[in-house]
Order: sequence, then C-alpha cells, then structure tokens
Amino acid sequence: KQWYQRRVRGNNKEHGRKFLFDGCPDTAWSSDGGEKQHVTVTFEQGDPPTVTKIRIQFQGGFSARQCDVTSSPGGEVLTTFHPIDSNITQEFSVAMAAPTSSLTLSFSQFTDFYGRLIVYSLEFHGS
Repeated sequence: KQWYQRRVRGNNKEHGRKFLFDGCPDTAWSSDGGEKQHVTVTFEQGDPPTVTKIRIQFQGGFSARQCDVTSSPGGEVLTTFHPIDSNITQEFSVAMAAPTSSLTLSFSQFTDFYGRLIVYSLEFHGS
C-alpha cells in the first residue's frame, strides 16, 4: 500500500487547495457555495495509481451527503459514497479496474444551506 502525491485545480489563498494535503489538522480547504462542488486531483507523473480507498475529513456542518468519484480521462463513475455530517475522518472503498492519472470527486446534497464545503484532509490509498 502506498500514498500518492496530488495536485488539485482551483485557487484560494486563505483556505486554498494546498491545505487539503498539508497534513496539518489546523488547516482546511473551503469551497465557494453552489449546487455542486468538485475537486479534480491529478497524480504526479510516473506510474499512475490504482486507488482503492479515499479518506476524507469534513468540518461538521459543511459536508456533502453524496460524492461521485470519476476517472479521467473517460469520466467513468467508479463509485458513489455517502459521507456523514461529522468531523471524523471517513474512509470509502473505490473499485478501479485500471490505474488512472486523475480523479474527480463531485460533491452534492450539502449540509450547509449555501452549498459550501470545508475539508481538512483528503487522502488516496492504493497500489
């Protein structure tokens, strides 16, 4: 089992993308409001991973009730998971048939009225 380095699209200086992966429990990424939010993760060059698990920690009150995970290229939905509205780190299985160079997590059904997310950590596990 290995952990993979990631790059995320988007930019926000105060609660930016770098805080998803910095390993510090005191920092977080926050989204703008809206009906749908997504995070596209591009794995660093080399052998693309086969992701088997995703670990995510939201701030309670600013989570999503549904997340679709799609591969890129192709846009095939690999899995849909349903996080709970909690501060705990949650782990979800992903069934991938082949390695991928990037994944998109599309969030919907937000617990925040304005559709905002706050994510303290996002990790990908696989081989």
